[in-house]
Amino acid sequence: MASCFVLLFIIAPICWAGLYDLNPGMEAVKYKHEMTDDVTGQGYMMEYKRVNTNNLSLWEYSHGSGKIDQADILNSEQKTTHSNTYKMYDYAEKGGYAVREKAGGANSVISYTRQYDNIQSPIAFAWGAGYYASNPIRFNSLLKDKTEAKSYQESASMHRQIEYARAVHGDIAVDMNCTGASATADGKGTLSMKIDDEVTSGTMHVGELLTSPMKAINAPSVKTKQGWGDAIIEVDNDYIGDFHVKKTMKLEITKSKPTWAEDWLPCCSGGFFDLPATLYNFDKQYGSMKGIFDCTCRNTSISSMKPAWNASQAQFPTEVYRNKP
Repeated sequence: MASCFVLLFIIAPICWAGLYDLNPGMEAVKYKHEMTDDVTGQGYMMEYKRVNTNNLSLWEYSHGSGKIDQADILNSEQKTTHSNTYKMYDYAEKGGYAVREKAGGANSVISYTRQYDNIQSPIAFAWGAGYYASNPIRFNSLLKDKTEAKSYQESASMHRQIEYARAVHGDIAVDMNCTGASATADGKGTLSMKIDDEVTSGTMHVGELLTSPMKAINAPSVKTKQGWGDAIIEVDNDYIGDFHVKKTMKLEITKSKPTWAEDWLPCCSGGFFDLPATLYNFDKQYGSMKGIFDCTCRNTSISSMKPAWNASQAQFPTEVYRNKP
């Protein structure tokens, strides 16, 4: 029996990077990690892998007894942290405009691929000397294999779990990329999971969840949930028995860069030269205005006056230009 399910969502631009995008309890540390495994044998095995970045997490867990043949590749990297900040110019709560400092979104990636061909059977072996030499330890553990991926900035997760199986054959691939928005560029978030599993006499669960982070932002009572709110996308599939399951799930999210309001001239909002350099690209956006406020236009005009203008007393016209009613 086979099931094939393809899921692709491209979410309209949203902006929630900042306070609510952290992996709970995880402080970002810049690092790069690579690991490969290739295991074959017969006996009992238990594997546990957990990777946490500032805004992503991956959990892999498996155990069972019998014939084991499995291999995986795990890579992760924390590229930047929330120590990056930039200036944001917006409307203040008490009126007027204000410049505030905003933490830049942390950027990280996790990729994981795994292949397995495991057959469950009872196993007994002697352990050490003494009693256990003549009374072997016996294992008769059914197979379990669990993979869980979470992206906290996207408020999204994907989950696949096999339990109580007599045999498991297949592969799984997980890719996560979280790039936070900056003062000048949109952020991108992707989360994907591809599954191809043959399960014999077992249970299998596959799920996906995308929730609204705005609920946590607007409701302080759920602040500790780190942005997990009402479900936007919810997938919950269960299979019991003998199944061949293929699934592809992919989520893509665009996180908009900050926006701000401004008057007809930026200087009217508190001072042209007080605006942070990271906020505006002056030469590109306001090059024509700078001359008004740095006196370049005035000096150019004065130099062209005939007869010559007394620039040191420009507010008092010379006799040539004095208005005589």
